[in-house]
Amino acid sequence: MKIIRRTFAEIALCGAMFSLAGNSAQAAVITFEGGLAPVFTTSDVAYVATPVASGSGYDNVAAFTGSVWVAYDENAVSPASFFLNHVDSNATFTLNSFVIAGAWGSQTLGIKGYNNGVQLFSTTHFVALAATVFSPGWAGIDQFEITTGSDYMNLAPQGSVFDVFDSPAPHWALDNVDMQVSAVPEPETYAMMLAGLGLLGFAARRRKARQSV
Repeated sequence: MKIIRRTFAEIALCGAMFSLAGNSAQAAVITFEGGLAPVFTTSDVAYVATPVASGSGYDNVAAFTGSVWVAYDENAVSPASFFLNHVDSNATFTLNSFVIAGAWGSQTLGIKGYNNGVQLFSTTHFVALAATVFSPGWAGIDQFEITTGSDYMNLAPQGSVFDVFDSPAPHWALDNVDMQVSAVPEPETYAMMLAGLGLLGFAARRRKARQSV
């Protein structure tokens, strides 16, 4: 009975060690409400409260997600990037999905995923005024970038209210970034795991020695 209890205790200890050493993950959906997204540091990204213009991509994305604020590419012509803002410089995230639309028209966007400046993923996604869901499922990245397309087509009706707010341009509107952040175990966590494994090895040797007597 003592051997059984000891075995269960050792299994529990081993499980705890590997649980501590395994990547800790935090799932989140970034909604940009209030124009804030502390999980990201951005480049050429701004935030706007809707409604902006009836029928625009801004309003369509907000209606799709049920929110007010959306993110958009501030300069429209240069790549806009979202960098993971995390205390652990080795942390990465899985980009599950986000909701996006062309703000004023249609275009084929270029979307890329990076880790420490190295491109890991690249694809295209066509957008128009209606909101769509982009679901790449990219894991192990710390940045994603969106580039405007060369095939932009203005879909704003001539003389529409769109022109009051902005000269039609290849902006996109984005919301609800569904992501999962994974942090790399700290060195002390590895040390704890090794100590636990050492303890398991010591217990196994003692048990073997007692059985041989």
